[in-house]
Amino acid sequence: MKILITGAAGFVGRYLADYLVGDGHTVFGTDQSAQPPYSALKDFFQASLSDTSALRNIIAETRPEDVFHLAGVLKADLPETYYTVNVLGTVSLFEAIRATGAMPRVVVTSSSAVYGSAMGARPISEGFCTRPATHYAASKLAQEMVALHYKVNNIPVMIVRTFNLLGPGLSPDLACSAFARQIAMAEAGRGPRKILTGDLRAQRDFVDVRDAARAYGLVAFHGSPGSIYNVCSGGTVSIQDCFNKLLERSRISVEAVRDPARVQENDVPLQVGSAARLNRLTGWKPKIELEQSLADLLDDWREKVKTG
Repeated sequence: MKILITGAAGFVGRYLADYLVGDGHTVFGTDQSAQPPYSALKDFFQASLSDTSALRNIIAETRPEDVFHLAGVLKADLPETYYTVNVLGTVSLFEAIRATGAMPRVVVTSSSAVYGSAMGARPISEGFCTRPATHYAASKLAQEMVALHYKVNNIPVMIVRTFNLLGPGLSPDLACSAFARQIAMAEAGRGPRKILTGDLRAQRDFVDVRDAARAYGLVAFHGSPGSIYNVCSGGTVSIQDCFNKLLERSRISVEAVRDPARVQENDVPLQVGSAARLNRLTGWKPKIELEQSLADLLDDWREKVKTG
């Protein structure tokens, strides 16, 4: 099949492209950034989500049978940026699809952030009430509503709500990658041996990015239009435990120092998901253990620091 990935230069894009190409598909990518440094893509188009005309031309040229909408913003200085990119950008994409008359299956990547604090230790299913606590979370919920609206145009849309991702390439804006980066810098003598942390008590449901990419592909090919699927491990681990596992792999002695600037407002203390719906549909289960994800993340940062 011919497949288009938006946000192809981002964290998940590479792994999804590798998975799809390995499964025998022809994959195109688009992103507002420069062409990503990997070769799985058949072709790459540089375009902004806000440019409906450019997106329309890309879709008309590639005629994808499936579209994976990964493009979006996770961190922003201004609240309105979340809505401009995540919500209006999704409108722009679907308007481009509708204008070409194409009817690809579209998988939109949302986030477990839409659940907010939800039910604490009780595993969250897709039917749980959404309680977004941040602008990012609210924008992702609005993105879902916008995407599902296009079912009236007979565009088969599916939503994946991904819980916390791990793996090589994870943004240093996120806790585990920030820790791994600081450890790698300290090992190379390019940073202090004091690792800055925020609140380490929060408990999260982590899933490796490579497992998530596999889940996205299965949803596209087997999912029901209009449905929402959680992508998660079904278990929790504290940020403290992740930090400790990274420290165990450090080649030097380092010290944790709490940095008030790294403590997030409206942080959800505990969140665990249920991927039972996805498992029943496809048999998907995560394969990569937490320890392996963290080890690969740290090794990736070591290589990045080594190469500058």
